[in-house]
Amino acid sequence: MLLGADEPRWEMAANSDGVKVFARARGDGDVREMKAIGIIEAPPADVWKAVRDYDNYPKTMPYVEDGRVISREGGDKVTLLYSKINTPMVDRRDYIIRLVDESDWQEGKGFMKVTWTVVNDMDDKIPVPRDVVRVRINEGYWLLEPREEGKKTFATYYVYTSPGGSLPMFIINKANTMAVPKVFEAIKKTVTKK
Repeated sequence: MLLGADEPRWEMAANSDGVKVFARARGDGDVREMKAIGIIEAPPADVWKAVRDYDNYPKTMPYVEDGRVISREGGDKVTLLYSKINTPMVDRRDYIIRLVDESDWQEGKGFMKVTWTVVNDMDDKIPVPRDVVRVRINEGYWLLEPREEGKKTFATYYVYTSPGGSLPMFIINKANTMAVPKVFEAIKKTVTKK
């Protein structure tokens, strides 16, 4: 018997500029999981720096209006990050996520991976601003693997998120389909600028 044989299949949601975006239903809700894959014309270590440059997300990432690192632990292995998002046609959103470095990288071999999950028990420490909806579902990862002897990176960006509020599900899924390639492209652009 195959593990995961009953899982929904990934379906192509978008394909442009060398980035393929896939979506699939997730068993515990109507919001779809999103995954983007593609080659970035830079070594994994350079891409890794861009992915983990959380302090500059308001400058480099689409929709991030404000953000700050709340804490770092274990020599940067665990990071707590606050972000405020400003997207078209809806109220601002914010979230607090816990990012964990799960890399297995030595001497240019292996992979670099950071995963995240939303932290929902910090409303007393970081109150929700009056004009903002706090996101309660946000998990994902960046996975970076070397290609062409480490000169390029095969990147996977996965996210499962819902903006909360009273938005219809089809709008949430459409917005996620549009946002995922923009995030991927932002990392490519940040790396190629250097």
